[in-house]
Amino acid sequence: MPKAKSGTTAAAAADKIPRWEIQVDYVETCNCDFACPCNFSGYPTDGYCEALVAYHIKKGRFGRTRLDGLDVIYAAAWPHAIHQGGGALRLYISEGASAEQRDALVRIFSGKAKGNGPFELFSGTMSTFDDPVFAPIEVMIDGRRSSFRVPGHLDVALAPFTNPVSGEVQDIRVNMPKGFIFKTALAARTLVMKLLGTGPLSFDHSGQNAFFARLEFAGP
Repeated sequence: MPKAKSGTTAAAAADKIPRWEIQVDYVETCNCDFACPCNFSGYPTDGYCEALVAYHIKKGRFGRTRLDGLDVIYAAAWPHAIHQGGGALRLYISEGASAEQRDALVRIFSGKAKGNGPFELFSGTMSTFDDPVFAPIEVMIDGRRSSFRVPGHLDVALAPFTNPVSGEVQDIRVNMPKGFIFKTALAARTLVMKLLGTGPLSFDHSGQNAFFARLEFAGP
């Protein structure tokens, strides 16, 4: 008869990080001026950073758990530049996700599943991790006109830059060959960008910076 796993062995098995990968539509919004000076100097426009970022997972897996079609919104606030720490994080996750999918998404986006991209790196800058919120997330992907919202919690809508004379859409992009989030992103602005509530995770930065990109992340 096989021996039962010891408590230590079972815990180690539970903590093991499976291979994971996600392909996402990425919609970033923050309080900074257009193009976000954090991408250039590392320091935000007003000395602090507040952001709402949507990840629509087109295709993904965490071990054997499929993640296709799920959404995550990364709500974060730092009192100074991101690398100076002291941040607060709250994840909003599709309420239709199964228990296994919820666990996978929390592990990935909290940085516990390691991998490339910003997740593990940003985790080290957080002082506060709110409990994840499982809620109906409405996402509309349309490049520089994308939008996302969680009714009663947050609302974001993007718009492209336009030529003030002709009204023609300006195809403005930010290229960062060594970027750890994106290498190239479409620059946009927010028509609406607000997070309801109290404390650091409560703000309204409508009319500020936004980006859209299609990205891939993997780990561990």
